[in-house]
Formats: sequence, structure tokens, C-alpha cells
Amino acid sequence: MVPDGVSDAELAAAAAGLERIIYLGGLGETGENLSACYQCERCTNACPVSFYMDVKPHQVIRFIQLGWREELLRSATIWVCLSCEMCTTYCPNEVAVAETILHLRSLAAQSTIAPREKQLAVFHQTFLDELQRFGRVNEAWLMAALNRKPGILKEKMRSGQLKTEIELGLTLWRKGKLKLLPKRCEAIKEIRALYRKRQGDRS
Repeated sequence: MVPDGVSDAELAAAAAGLERIIYLGGLGETGENLSACYQCERCTNACPVSFYMDVKPHQVIRFIQLGWREELLRSATIWVCLSCEMCTTYCPNEVAVAETILHLRSLAAQSTIAPREKQLAVFHQTFLDELQRFGRVNEAWLMAALNRKPGILKEKMRSGQLKTEIELGLTLWRKGKLKLLPKRCEAIKEIRALYRKRQGDRS
């Protein structure tokens, strides 16, 4: 089923990138054989945020095996994932579950498909923007940049999330854990070059 407002051509372009995970003799981009997954569900049991996912980690691999591309690109799971790699660590066959989900997130971010978790999708892109800017991420500048995005600050004020974040930020600052001024990484040129290369590989 194609989501409203998304043309067949746009969906095909997003799904084409997903093909790179599935094929090449059954190998993913990371060199892991996704067909090695036998649905033991250890990845899901190890995931600290699986409760918030609409497609569980073990189901992500199964969806890819079955070719259910649209469901994955439109899922909340690809945005909720913390990239902690607990799923990959606990997999008995060393299937790269976390890297697969991260790749799906990148594909979705580059597509025109509306993300299921809008604020998390905006955070993802803002994080990458700040990384390119300084070569590292300063938490204070990251959140300031995020709050300037359309609709983010209003939603945080409505939900009370902004008050919680300010209190947490003040606590971290008092303990010397939060730096107000960012420092540019010495390897900023190399980081930007890697990012541009990665973006080129996906185009």
C-alpha cells in the first residue's frame, strides 16, 4: 500500500536503496548475511526501546527477507532505535540488525516519505548538520538548533518537554558536564569528506 501524497516514483527511489541491503548474494552492505536470521527474537528481547517500536528488531530483518520495503520506510522503529547495538551484540549469528535499521533510517531521511516520528527525524538531520559544522556535537548547540526547527519548540512547550530539558541542562551545567561553547574538531575536513562520500554512495 502506497502512503498518501507519495508517488510511485518517489517510493520506488526509496525502495531502490533498500535493495542494496537485500541482494549481492544475500549480503547486506555491512557484509552480514541477513538470511542467517532464524527469528530467535534475542535482538528484540535485548532492545531497551522495543516496547515503543511498531516493528520489532527481529521483524525488521524478516520484513527485509519478505521484501516488505514500504512498511519499514514508513515505520516508527527506524526513528525510535537508539543505535546502542544491543540487538547486534546478542545475535547468535552476528546479523547486523542495528546497522540495518540505521541504513533504513538514512534511506527514509533522504526520501520524500513523511516520517512516522517527525521530531526524531528532525533530530536525526539536525545531529548530522551539527556534526558537519564542528566535527563533533555540542549538546547545548544541538538542542538550540533543534528548537529552531519549525514546530519543534511549540510542541515541546505544549507537552512540557521544554521545561524538563531546561532543568536537565542546568543540572548538567552545574556539574560541569555541559559546555556552552562548541569546539571544532581538528579532523573536521576529513569528517566532512567522509560524510560527502557516504552521501554520494547512496545517491
